[in-house]
Amino acid sequence: MSAAGSLSLAPVSQPHVLTIAGSDSGGGAGIQADLKTIAALGGYGSSVITALTAQNTLGVQGVHHVPADFVIKQLDSLFSDDLRPDAIKFGMLAQADTISALAKFFAELGDAKPFLVLDPVMVSTSGHTLLPDSATRALVDELLPLVSLATPNIPEAVVIASSKGEALQQPKTLDDLVALAAALRERTKVPSVLLKGGHLSLPRKDVTATAKARGLSVHWDASGEINEDDGVDVEVISDWLVSEGLAAASPDVIVDILVDAAGTRLFVGTKVESSSTHGTGCTLSAALASSYALETRRNGKAAATISTEAVGQAIEYTQGAIAAAFPLGRGHGPLNHSYLQSQRTIPQPSAHNPTPFISYLIRSCPDMWRQYVRHPFVDQIGKGTLPLPAFKHYIVQDYHYLRHYARAHGLGAYKSTDMESIKAFAEIALHIAAESTMHVAMCEKFGVTPEELHSAPESAASAAYSRFILDIGTQGDVLDLYVAVASCLIGYGEVGLWLQRRLQTGQATLENNPYARWISDYSGGEYIGAVRRGISNLERRIAADPPTPARLARLTGIWQEVVRLERDFWQMGLDQSW
Repeated sequence: MSAAGSLSLAPVSQPHVLTIAGSDSGGGAGIQADLKTIAALGGYGSSVITALTAQNTLGVQGVHHVPADFVIKQLDSLFSDDLRPDAIKFGMLAQADTISALAKFFAELGDAKPFLVLDPVMVSTSGHTLLPDSATRALVDELLPLVSLATPNIPEAVVIASSKGEALQQPKTLDDLVALAAALRERTKVPSVLLKGGHLSLPRKDVTATAKARGLSVHWDASGEINEDDGVDVEVISDWLVSEGLAAASPDVIVDILVDAAGTRLFVGTKVESSSTHGTGCTLSAALASSYALETRRNGKAAATISTEAVGQAIEYTQGAIAAAFPLGRGHGPLNHSYLQSQRTIPQPSAHNPTPFISYLIRSCPDMWRQYVRHPFVDQIGKGTLPLPAFKHYIVQDYHYLRHYARAHGLGAYKSTDMESIKAFAEIALHIAAESTMHVAMCEKFGVTPEELHSAPESAASAAYSRFILDIGTQGDVLDLYVAVASCLIGYGEVGLWLQRRLQTGQATLENNPYARWISDYSGGEYIGAVRRGISNLERRIAADPPTPARLARLTGIWQEVVRLERDFWQMGLDQSW
């Protein structure tokens, strides 16, 4: 009862993002940070290593440069095979000859080169120079003109822009930052520049005033703090912070500036106070490449520039990774790159396991499931030995159950919000109504008149089962209800197929069996087709909206209860109990 189309068993397509950078033995920066970021954002990561470093949270103890020809050999291996990336990020490039070799490689690709993101890695957060002068010149003159997006921090932007014209000073205001970003793009001709403003905290009100005065587009972070400067008048958030003993929003903010052909946009966020900042630049540039590649995959075509939305997502991910980091080591520790990831409670359907949700539910109560679908009641139906009074008692109660089963599907139609689901629930309710007519005819065949059928009281087992389903449908959502009715649909299909197999082995019979029609109905193509559709629909729902652990526990509890009630329904028939 979900979206149209068959259940896909194909693996989810991932965009390919390549990182060309150094290796960090501490795992916080370099290709280690990049690959974690790419994976966290849903990409497939590959790497070309430019240098090996011996480092930890306290610093770098040694660097071993990879020869330039071997760096290119790594690239050749990727580009000569079917592993051409959708986007590439450059990190630590270390040497002039490596940078020159990379520039030559990508220049020769021409328009066929992927989207290139350059994190210059020239000046560290602490102000230390990370590239020799020769490498800096190669980066600015040879590689920078080829990239799609550059992500310098403030000191790097000053160095690069000054190398291409009049010397610039370190910015002190937002106006200075905007001017620096614009000058950098104008002087280098890089299509897009994202100037990282982490080195300069600015008063929130000044940023708001300047942005309004200059007509700049401002994108505030998603930290949960809402300030009237953001254009939203909210008091309750501040009140809640006070009531919880939490600090109100900092008066100072950090501003990252994106400049491209579309203009200038400000990305404003509260500074995250943390010592876990090692690898922040690596993480952001990898997130930008990943966000671009993901957006390209969704849109079905590559864009020349990165979108505002993709930049915002990358910045938000990086800020969240800093905020969620647990301190490691005695120095500047790594970010928490996996903070967005949660283990799926149910895997995606695949050729290896096409029905992971239904399989999980059945495995959650194997003994009870077997007691339901291999109950002595159905075993005796297959052999034709079930006492006739037991079957008559069962079909009378089953008629009562079908009324409520139809009501449950009517409730499902009411609770659904898309026309296809409404139609599916309504059609099943109509099918149950038609089935009830055949049920009346079956009862008459076994000597139960319509008057006796309608006047017969409802047994406790029947009432408990049907009211449980209706209660779940009333208090829960469509998925809760779907799981509540699935046990009946799927379980009867299991019984029908099991009896069909036993017919082939001689353990069941249709000959002189008063219940042959019942066996044929539940093992026939029409009913089994409905079971197949029900399984596919339920698996599609779960694949599209994976349940949290708490949600899965609730769904599992519903399933286990209806399996128990189904088992008790058979027993009620066998015992002829009220």
